[in-house]
Amino acid sequence: MADVFISYAREDRSRAEQVASALSAMGLDCFWDTDIPPGQTWADYTEGKLAQCKVVVVLWTAHSTKSQWVREEARMGRDRNRLIPAILDGSAPPLGFGEVQAANLANWRGEANHPDWLRFAGAVERAVHGPDAAPRPASQATPQPAFAPPPGGAAASPIEHIRKCFALYADGKGRARRSEYGWFVLFQVIAAILAFGFDSAVFGFNSYTSTPNSYLVSWLLLGVLAPSISAASRRAHDVGQTGWIAAATILPYVGWLVALALIFIPGQAGANKYGPNPKGV
Repeated sequence: MADVFISYAREDRSRAEQVASALSAMGLDCFWDTDIPPGQTWADYTEGKLAQCKVVVVLWTAHSTKSQWVREEARMGRDRNRLIPAILDGSAPPLGFGEVQAANLANWRGEANHPDWLRFAGAVERAVHGPDAAPRPASQATPQPAFAPPPGGAAASPIEHIRKCFALYADGKGRARRSEYGWFVLFQVIAAILAFGFDSAVFGFNSYTSTPNSYLVSWLLLGVLAPSISAASRRAHDVGQTGWIAAATILPYVGWLVALALIFIPGQAGANKYGPNPKGV
C-alpha cells in the first residue's frame, strides 16, 4: 500500500517525478506512475490505489485543472479527507477545490531547504505518520545536488564556476548567472589555445591544408560539448528564455555571438519559471 498517491496531468510528468523523488527520499512510498496495466480499467486499478493510500497529493497546473481524471482523483481524496493539493505554476484550483488550502510550489525546483517545500513536505509526513511525527532533517528531504555552492553565501571563485559547469555537464535545468557562464566560456577559449599550440608543436602541420593536425583540439571540443550546452541552457533560463537557445552556441561562425550575448545580458530579478535567482544561491 502506497503512502502517497500523486495525481497530475501527463504534461507535468517531469515535475510530478521531481515531487515523487523528493517525497521518496523522506522514506515515503509514492504511487505516481499511473499507467494502467493491460486488462484493467481506471476504476479497477487507480481507484483501488486511491482507496488504499494515506494521502492524495494533487499537483494543480494549467493542464491538470482541465483534466477530468485529475479532478476526479482530487474529489476522491477530498471526500476521504486525505487531499493535500500543491500549485506548481500559479494556476488557481478548479471550482469546488478552493476550500482546501494548497501549498505553493511554483518557485520550488528541488531545493531541500526551500521554505515552501518544507511546509508542504511536513504536511504530507504528518498526514502519513500522524500529527506528532518529528520533522526530518533537510538533508534527508531530497537527494543532494551534484554541485554544492560555497557555504555562508560566499561568492564563488572562477574555479568553482568552472567546476560547477562540469558537475552539471548534462543537467540543463535551473539557472546560471553571468559570471558562471562567462568564466566557463573563457576557460574553453584558453584551453583551445593551449591545445592548438600543443597540436602544432607535437603533431605538426597537415601537408595538404597547411594547418596544424588538431588531435588534442578535437578531443577538447568533444569533452566540453555537453557541459557547454548545459551551461548555455541554464544561462538562457536565467534571462527567462528557453534552453533551446543553447543549441545556437555550437553553430559555426555565429555561435560565439550567441555566447557573448548570453554572457552580457542580465538575468531576471527574483525567481522565474526555471528556478530561483542564482545570485541568491
